Order: sequence, then structure tokens, then C-alpha cells
Amino acid sequence: MNLNRFILLIIILFSCANAQVNYQSFETPVYLPDGQEFKTWYNRTEYSKSYYVAANHPDASDTNPGNAEKPFLTIGKAAEILQPGERVIIHSGTYRETIVPRQGGTADDKMISYEAAPGEKVIIKGSVVLPTQWMRSENPAQYSQKLWMIDLPTGIFPGDNPFAIQNANAADIEIMPWAAEWVGRPPYTLSRGLIFQNNQRLRELVSYEDLVYIPGAFWVDSNGTRIHIHPYHRQNPNDAVMEVTVRPHLFKPAITDLGFIQVKGLTFMHVGNGFPRTGTGALFSMGGHHWRIENNHFSGINSVAVEIGLRTIESADREKNRADWQRLQNNPGYTIVRGNVISDCGTGGVQGYVHRHTLVEDNHFYGIGWQDVERYWECAAVKLLATTNTIVRRNLIHDSQAGSAIWLDWDIRNSRITQNTVYDMVMCCNGALFIEAGQVPNSIDNNILWDIDGVPIYTGDTDSLWVAYNLIGNASGPGILSKVGTNRMLNGRKLTSKNNRFVKNIFFTILPMVIEDPDNFADENLFGADFDLQSWQKNKLGATSQQRSISATFQKSQHLLEINFDRPLPATSLIPFCETDFLNRQRNHSTVAGPFQTLTVNSIKCNIDPRQRVD
Repeated sequence: MNLNRFILLIIILFSCANAQVNYQSFETPVYLPDGQEFKTWYNRTEYSKSYYVAANHPDASDTNPGNAEKPFLTIGKAAEILQPGERVIIHSGTYRETIVPRQGGTADDKMISYEAAPGEKVIIKGSVVLPTQWMRSENPAQYSQKLWMIDLPTGIFPGDNPFAIQNANAADIEIMPWAAEWVGRPPYTLSRGLIFQNNQRLRELVSYEDLVYIPGAFWVDSNGTRIHIHPYHRQNPNDAVMEVTVRPHLFKPAITDLGFIQVKGLTFMHVGNGFPRTGTGALFSMGGHHWRIENNHFSGINSVAVEIGLRTIESADREKNRADWQRLQNNPGYTIVRGNVISDCGTGGVQGYVHRHTLVEDNHFYGIGWQDVERYWECAAVKLLATTNTIVRRNLIHDSQAGSAIWLDWDIRNSRITQNTVYDMVMCCNGALFIEAGQVPNSIDNNILWDIDGVPIYTGDTDSLWVAYNLIGNASGPGILSKVGTNRMLNGRKLTSKNNRFVKNIFFTILPMVIEDPDNFADENLFGADFDLQSWQKNKLGATSQQRSISATFQKSQHLLEINFDRPLPATSLIPFCETDFLNRQRNHSTVAGPFQTLTVNSIKCNIDPRQRVD
């Protein structure tokens, strides 16, 4: 590290530690498993200056002053000059660039903001439009009138060519030893590049010979310079808008640890990023703290849409790893990811390594996991590693595959997964909700899980976890699975699955729970009429649990759930930190099993889109 870089890092860390932030309670207070209140923070900045960007303005230029009358042409120009307490307002248009902030804000009243103009659609793309120079495909292996080819023009890539880089090569997998069996195997060996026909993503194939059979697919030659496609609908690609990805990131600061940055109301599309678990996000905060990532749209991403967390790089070089761990020690975290729509991502929606006081809430995830690479163990709509005092709540996650909905992984401390709705998760070999390797109290509570192809809730190698007040319906696997899945050490002792409490849940599924270690506790749960409760109680599990005849319908297009019980739900006690139910209603000290505070009726009908519960 050179001297100037070292001095800059010290300044950033000093300002990070001394920033004055007004942390506040939510309108309805939120608590962590240890009982402490989780407080949030807001953007209190009264901007001293606003710059403007307008790609469609006839006089837009980066030589302009960047005011409303003479706006900049690119967002990148604003990113070069923004100072704490300033913002850039971006008008409608398509911007094909990577935004590289040079500075961050200094406090919650001196933020830097990148935001769409009110009511306008700002699209930031990591792709370029190919010229209409497509020819019929010719290859020694096969020739078909269905296929077309083009040589990628020289100079279209601002950096490396993603069509010439594997998703995860041997060097990438060297730093992910748990994925070692996938070296040299597709789709890890496929390219990071994506192709879009009229904004519809094509799928890359391993073999040119297979291309003739699969419309909407492409194949890349070994040099990554010539692509062959089988278009959708037999369309001539010269009559379509054909776009190829040329960038691995769309928002990435120039340096680590920038704080107090807001990204709001933007649409990010078409990113050719790879499979390593750090350094890959289309929006990559570079270890930043106090970021607000709000009301954005992400789609057409080869791997991960949003990467937060304090780690910025994992390397086979021990010195680089040591330096990265050292730089994050004084970083407070406090990133907020709220109100985004994230879809069509190959491996993940929101991910990152090392989190403190992170809040991921009110987001909508769907179409996650199309790469189908779950077994390199880095795939989920939300996958956060090494969380402390973190909450993932009120997210809507559905119609995704080959990965968890929410996965908190490795040394999880005092964190909560709460008030989320998850449905239609397919081909998931871990749990839809998954906490792995925690040794202190954490919680999965007040969630609704429905139509899960696999296990709705999985507690692997985890102790002292609360799983409470959840509603689990229609799962192909056990509603809750608790076991030791690996032979690993954490904090000086072997991982176990003990002292977990599975209580006050409602199960509308054939096999409610599989708990391998007897040193756990399960009781006050409510089971459907087909469950053999007597045998369960003979195993000293659920002495006061009860059964009901349960019927249910779920109108997914409207997110309308109706559940009917043959008689009212039994009363149960309140878990102190779970003081509100799924609908954010205050629970009484005498409450009921499941996510709804309902004592006197035997029917529940409500909209279960959790994003409607806004403080």
C-alpha cells in the first residue's frame, strides 16, 4: 500500500468512527434477540448543491456546469465532483456507463445522493447495442439456417471482455475450497457475458451442436470474440435490438470504505459479472458504511445484483486478505437496502461478507438463481455472511430456484429473519430460510412460507436459535430441519445444533419437523389434523402442542391468503423480542401460535405482501 493510499484510508476510518449520526427508533420499535432495540437512521441532508444529468437533453455535455439548464451528459461526470452535502438528479434516459464515486458523505446530514428525477425512468446498462452485421452461422461442426453469428467489434469493452472470462475459473475456486469439485465444469466454465434480444436474455450453451435445438440461446468461441445465436421466434437479429454485456459493475466506488451514499430510484440492467463471493455485485459498495440503497430496480444480472458488507476482496494472497480484514475493523456498517425490485439474477440478489447493523427490508425478489449452481454454496436472494445485529424483514421472495430465499451464514450474531413472505421456491437443497453456524441467540420468526420444493426452514450447525411464530404450508421436505451438516470449528469449538427452540409455529405440511439432536426444545406448535402428534409427544417433543383441522387457499396474484381452523387457536405466551406480529400489530402477553395476533376467530384472511407494512 503506497503512502498516499494509507493516509487516505486512515482519514476515512477516522471520519467513519467520529461521524455524528442520529440513530432513531422505528415508529413501531424493533428488537434484536438479546432484547436491545434495533435503531435506524435517515437521510437528513439539506443539499447545498444539486447537479443534473440528462442524456436526452439536446445540449447535454460533460463540459457544461451541470445545472438544470446545462446538464451533464453522463452520471460519471457528476461522480467525479460531488462533495458531501451534494446530490445529482438524473433525468430519463439510458446511460451505458459504470458510476464510480470518488467521495462519500460525512454524516447523515452531509450525504451524497445519486437519485432519479421524480417520476422519471433512469436506466443504467452494462451493455452495448451490436451493429446490424449478423451473418448466417457457419461452423465446421454444424450449419443451420436457424443460426446466426457475429464478430464482436473491437473497442466495445471498456475493460476485460466478459465473453473471454469464465464464471469461476480454477483461480477463483482456489479461494472457495468448498466449491473445488466444480473446477473445469460448466456452467462455471461458461463465460460471464450475456446477450439480450429485444431485452430478453439468451442462455449460453456449452456446445455449438446443441444450439440448433434451443431457441433463445447462444454459444461463444474459445477466444470470446465470435458469438453464435439461435434467436427467439426465428427472428432475424438484424431486425432486433441485440445487446451484449461489456461491464462487470454499474456502480462501484473508486476506493473502499466510503460512507453516507444514497442510491435511489435507478434501474440497473445487463451486467456480466462472475461467481466469486466477493467483489462481484452489479452495485458494489466496496466495503462502504451508512449506504442507503432504495427503490431501485435490478435485472438481467449474470450473478449478483447488490453486494454490500465490509469485505471487499478474497484472495489466495494472505497479505491481501489480512489487509482487507484489518481495514474493516473500525467500519460500523449500518447499510440499508430497502424497497428495491430485484429479478433475473443468476446467483443472488443481495449478498456480502461481514455485516454490522445491516437492514434489508421491503424488497421484492423473483427469478433468482437461473444459473442453477446452488452447490457451490453461494446462492440466495439474500445471502449475508458474518452478520451482527442485523435484520432481514418484510421482503417478498418468490419464483426462484437453486438457492435459499434468505441465508445468514457463518458466525451469525444477534440477528433476525422476520416478517418475510416466501413462496414457490424450487430445487432448493438448503432451507428457504437458512441460518448456518451461529452460536449465540438469533431468530427466524413471524415469516410465511408456502409451496416450498425442499425445506422451508433449515438450521444447520447452529445453536441457541429461536424459530417461532412462523406459518409453514405445502412443503416437499420437513417444515423445519435441524442438524449438524458439516465437520467444522467456529470460535474454537466444533459446530453443533443444540439449545435451539422451535416454538409457537403453525404447520400445514405433511412432515413438520426433523430435529436430530435431542438437546433442543420444541413445543406450543400447532399441527394439521393428519400429523401423528401422539408419537411426537412420546419422544418428549411438544407436550403442549395441539392440532387443528386446517384448510387454506393462497391467491398468489393478489397475495391473498385465507386459512380456516375448525376452532380458535390456543393461547400461548409472548417471546419478549417478538412484540409485533407479521402485520406489525402489537402482540398481547397472551398471544397465539403463528404469525398473526388473533385470539378469538378461527379464520384468517389477509394480504401477505409484507412490503405494505411501512413505518
